[in-house]
Amino acid sequence: MAGGVLPLLALNKIIAMLLLIIVTALLPVLILGWWIYQKDSLRPEPLRMLYKAFLYGVGSTFVTLVITQLLGMIGLFVYDLGSFRGAVSTALFAAALPEEMAKLLMLWLVLRNNPYYDEYLDGIVYAACVGLGFAGTENIMYLLQSEDWIGTAIMRGVTAVPAHFAIACAMGYFYSKRHFGDRSTVTAVCVLAVPVLIHWVYDALAFSEGIYPALSVVINALFVLLIWRVYKGTMRRIAELQQRDHDRLTPPPFDGNGSTMPPPLPGQ
Repeated sequence: MAGGVLPLLALNKIIAMLLLIIVTALLPVLILGWWIYQKDSLRPEPLRMLYKAFLYGVGSTFVTLVITQLLGMIGLFVYDLGSFRGAVSTALFAAALPEEMAKLLMLWLVLRNNPYYDEYLDGIVYAACVGLGFAGTENIMYLLQSEDWIGTAIMRGVTAVPAHFAIACAMGYFYSKRHFGDRSTVTAVCVLAVPVLIHWVYDALAFSEGIYPALSVVINALFVLLIWRVYKGTMRRIAELQQRDHDRLTPPPFDGNGSTMPPPLPGQ
């Protein structure tokens, strides 16, 4: 009896630890997801659609692997953290470019026939859910591989997860501008280029710290400055699209015709 109980207790302990790690990894994801949902207060998206976007974000992690392999086949994929040039190249071709391409593909799949995509801010909300799906999956993987998973969870909870969230918000911002009437080439390019650029700089700084320990203070200062600038940019983009939606949905003064319906969005 004792011989059968001990392995069972050990298995239960392992399962409990795995569940604790998964919950810890997803906690910052849930917090940011709830926060952006609250921002969409005028006409909130159906939760089932946001869950769908999140699951598509989970799927984007596997699409990333495929894109990375394709980049490797044409000679662009590199993984070299032994030099600054290698760190910069790795940050672009092994992280920023394939990950943001995969997330953009999933965002397009979520929004292409979505009847609820009727506000500017919706682009940010859906993009954030896709980004958080990716971030949550990646976070679980990192924590499961870490010897100090608690320390890793804290560090990634205040850096990597919010970074994925903010980068996704930038993608959603330009996606909505493009979708609702801004057909300029600049906006079209920015849908992917801006998230890739932010992600590239973020990872390049993170990868460079181990290469130049003597400059770690400077690199960390630049890292914090980048996070702060990205945070401010995210708040500005959200506020701008909130104002656009508010202006459109606020009934105009009564004109005697009895019509108070807001005008349709450009492109609808």
